Amino acid sequence: MKHKKTILGAGIVLLFSIFACWPLLGRGYIPTHDGEYHIIRFIEFFRMLTAGYWFPRWAPDLNSGYGIPIFLFHYPFPNYIGSLLQGLGFHAVSAFQLGLSMAYLLSGFFSFFWLKKIFGIRAGIVGAILSLYVPYWFVDIYVRGSIGEVWAICFMYVFLVCVEYRKHIFLPFAVAGLILSHNILAMLFLPFLFGYTYIRNKRFMSVIFWGVLLASYFWIPAIFERIYVVGLNTVNFNEHFVQLYELLIPSWGTELSGQSFNGNKMSLQIGIVPLVVIFGSFIVAWKDKNSRMKHLFLYCIFFCVCAVVCSLPWSLPLWKYVPFFSFIQYPWRFLSLIIPVTAFLGAYIAEHLRIRFWSIVLVTAAVGFCYSYTRPVVYAPRDNAYYLSRKNFTDGTSSMGNSFSTIWSGWKQKRPGVILEVKNGKARGDFLTYTYLRRSLTVGSDTGSEVFMPILYFPGWKALIDQKEVSIDYEKDGTIRFIVPPGDHKITVEFSETLVRRYADLISVIALVWIIGWGILEVYENRHKHVTS
Repeated sequence: MKHKKTILGAGIVLLFSIFACWPLLGRGYIPTHDGEYHIIRFIEFFRMLTAGYWFPRWAPDLNSGYGIPIFLFHYPFPNYIGSLLQGLGFHAVSAFQLGLSMAYLLSGFFSFFWLKKIFGIRAGIVGAILSLYVPYWFVDIYVRGSIGEVWAICFMYVFLVCVEYRKHIFLPFAVAGLILSHNILAMLFLPFLFGYTYIRNKRFMSVIFWGVLLASYFWIPAIFERIYVVGLNTVNFNEHFVQLYELLIPSWGTELSGQSFNGNKMSLQIGIVPLVVIFGSFIVAWKDKNSRMKHLFLYCIFFCVCAVVCSLPWSLPLWKYVPFFSFIQYPWRFLSLIIPVTAFLGAYIAEHLRIRFWSIVLVTAAVGFCYSYTRPVVYAPRDNAYYLSRKNFTDGTSSMGNSFSTIWSGWKQKRPGVILEVKNGKARGDFLTYTYLRRSLTVGSDTGSEVFMPILYFPGWKALIDQKEVSIDYEKDGTIRFIVPPGDHKITVEFSETLVRRYADLISVIALVWIIGWGILEVYENRHKHVTS
């Protein structure tokens, strides 16, 4: 009977989730701030995977065919989901919107099971639905198109489920999934999750560390090699603070959040129902005699206050003098913490409401106030051909204003007319192999020559002549050039892992082996105990 109620509860939450993300499941195209950048990355990432590169770092067709290391710095997990969906036959636009809906639906599913374990089925349903209708969700989904943040919130809930159900073997994968979904949002959620784990189960705190190591193949190179690129952070946080009235007064817009977008500025509200839940929870806590629940209540309120303060101009000294804050880019990103806080406090209130009518009122109000936010403008359908036929997408750097590039060269606005050019001297050559990350050819020269390849240089690219590495001259325009001596030679130009990337890969492998080994031992010990008992 209990299992039937659980399935029914999960089904109710799923229905409310589907209602909110229904436009994503249609054929029409929903315009968002970041959506088109993600779509072109999906196309490029899928190309790399189908070519046999399982952990892409380089995007060879972007930047007018000169390539850029965009996958070295931008969170990969949404790209894997997008590639999986493309492999199943969906085009990149559908893959992007389906990926958003999958993350949102799974967030509702995991939030319900997290809250059910603490408060029971009925309160879990209420808390999950209230959190699904926090306005910031629809800013991320329908205005910004931030698929990475939506998946990060999903993995945050997976983490909370692992803690409550004591599934510590899966907890490192939840941490890694959070980091690989959106490394910036991970910086906000990990302190929250670390403290939550300390309150609920101190034994699991060390497991978080292994999850961070599991994702090190991505975040370690991204940190150490960011000095070689420009355009990773073009945001001036001073322009994106939230005013107090913007948090309290409901509003909706589809433009950016800068100070010059007052007319149709995107919404930065907490939401009417989340505000009611936050303030109403104080009344419940005042009457509550359960000290453990009070500790969690105070913890959630603490992070709620921190999120509000850090998004307001009052926190400017922190943003100026604490390096951590500048990485977050937008002060309003702290509003993402309102989602799990609303979930917990909503369930906390619902558990103490003797009359179920008030729970229904809360849920109805949450859906009603957010209904218009869940029905975005929908354009005519688009597919891959729409983007692949437009140079601003195929020849760009998949970044705002094409600002992302290396320190040696800016955005290349024109595609090269050749794939190999002899700049000085005379040479004859034939290609043996030509792939995304490896070009092998034979070159013959009587006098010696300078060979040019239209590839944007970045650490990891190397040139070999007769299997011996030679120096690359990339100072002129940021592309690969090297000298070929007289005679016939086999030339190879390829992209490989740097020392930093190799160490990071090794750390991830060690962490994965340790986690799997730990899981196998755990299963063996449990079976042994069961047999002996």
